Amino acid sequence: MKKLTISAVAAVVALSAAVPAQAATLLGVKAGADAWFADAKVNNASNSDSDTHQSYYVALEHFIPLVPNFRLRYSDVDAGNVSFGQTDYTAYYEILDNDAVAFDIGITMSKFNAGKFGNESFSEWQPNLYGNVELGLPMTPVSVFGDLNFGNYDSTSTVDAQVGVKWTLPLIAADLNLRGGYRVMDYDFDFIKQSGGEVKLDGWFAGVEVDF
Repeated sequence: MKKLTISAVAAVVALSAAVPAQAATLLGVKAGADAWFADAKVNNASNSDSDTHQSYYVALEHFIPLVPNFRLRYSDVDAGNVSFGQTDYTAYYEILDNDAVAFDIGITMSKFNAGKFGNESFSEWQPNLYGNVELGLPMTPVSVFGDLNFGNYDSTSTVDAQVGVKWTLPLIAADLNLRGGYRVMDYDFDFIKQSGGEVKLDGWFAGVEVDF
């Protein structure tokens, strides 16, 4: 994968801004939480047990042209000799937004906090390209979705992807979404010099989301 450059990031933003989205009428808010039951592989060695990790997020969507929407997501990872808190700051544009198909594209800055890899500690920022697609199944409250952050910067590569199914239950003032699917983190931390730096987590997740 080629190194992610500032010019490439600028091109993505320019392309996204050039295609208007069917944005929310005034302001939309989504908030959710997931439980992720993941197996870990560190430096190609598998851990014997699965661990449960938590993820929380909130997204704000508005009607103002050219100004990106924003999503904040926090994921807590503890896989034995590897642990970190990952905060994703995502600015994105809605390219499409209707009952049949929704498509978002943007940029994520990921902050790894309180990181521990073997005997090494780390706290790093990493840039990623972001994409999200959701397809509604006609005449049903069910949709399928995919979400991806990926990047390669300063010899560190990061892939954080999930696919799943969402069931929407309409409420009076909001929609309650029940979600389930599969998530993969595949990271190669080049800034880890002595302990290897490769970590992969994958497994099923389940969660709930409120869409105002």
